[in-house]
Amino acid sequence: MKIQEIYDYFWDEIDKDLEIQEIEGEDYYNKVVFNAFVRLIDNLLSDKPYDLDLAKTLKSLKRKNDIESIYSLIKREYLYRYVRINVKSIDFPKDLKRIMLIPIRSTIYEMMMGVLATMDCYGEHLVSLYKKDINFITPIDEGRLYDCSAIDNYTIDILDLKSMNLWYDYGEDWIFNITFNKLEYLEEYVPLKILKFRGRGILEDNKHILYDYLNHIDNEYIEEFDLDDYFLDDLEDLNDRAILDYDSLVYSYMGIDRSK
Repeated sequence: MKIQEIYDYFWDEIDKDLEIQEIEGEDYYNKVVFNAFVRLIDNLLSDKPYDLDLAKTLKSLKRKNDIESIYSLIKREYLYRYVRINVKSIDFPKDLKRIMLIPIRSTIYEMMMGVLATMDCYGEHLVSLYKKDINFITPIDEGRLYDCSAIDNYTIDILDLKSMNLWYDYGEDWIFNITFNKLEYLEEYVPLKILKFRGRGILEDNKHILYDYLNHIDNEYIEEFDLDDYFLDDLEDLNDRAILDYDSLVYSYMGIDRSK
């Protein structure tokens, strides 16, 4: 069985799977999921697969021309396998937290956009991912992604991440610590899922307003921002908004068409 046959079969089956689930941004997710499947198969068929047992199973199925079982195997490993991450704001506001799931095969870029989406970020500012004093990701600046190879080609499982910081908006300095925890499986694919949360999110371009509100400081402009339910948001509504925001952020961050 040629590898191209597997890829052709995968493309048709992914299209069916996502159509059944009526996923928002279906055309884009076809490409996201297909590219992730290709990355996973390429890794498992390489000289240094991340999982030797899985690689042996894949190679055995390939020799048997069992393309349906190959698809089921890869789908389980990518489409329904998630990692639980804890996200919390550093410094301010301290009560802003998320416990969420993201696909284990997400690229670093997709993971970054998922976190931003859950924190109500519009994606109009610089963003980078770093650990200690090392800046892992070159910032996205003024519609230009300077070096996207690392964040587009590395998936979070391959990097074996433990904890990193996401820095958004270098002027207002929204910094989130991301801690990676256990693996879990879901019954259907979603680009992200918030399990628990505290706080609606950031207040884009108005950190001082949120600071005054949370610290009970008089500010005549606070009433313009409808913050009375800041800690009372609904989990289902928050998930729905985050997925829609993710669609927008990951598809075209800062005007960059990432569907190609």
